[in-house]
Amino acid sequence: MNMTQQELFKAFDSLPTEAQRQAMNFITFLQQTYAPVTVSPNIAVKSSDITTQHQKLTLSDLISSIPNNFTYPDDVMEFTESEPLGRELL
Repeated sequence: MNMTQQELFKAFDSLPTEAQRQAMNFITFLQQTYAPVTVSPNIAVKSSDITTQHQKLTLSDLISSIPNNFTYPDDVMEFTESEPLGRELL
């Protein structure tokens, strides 16, 4: 099915608000799935190619891709520093 951008926008605009929200969420999912991902400073692959690249990717590659100034977000820090309650979901 080939659609022009104008036809796509018209179809999107004709959807109810909830369906538009779902369409935007799906577009965001596709952008994240197919966006380039940096796995090390010198290697860039699409996330869809990771399954074919996984034999080449090592733990050292992953660790070296973490910036020196990396810090966890506050909510993650609170979780990792809190006492276990036995109800944690990861």
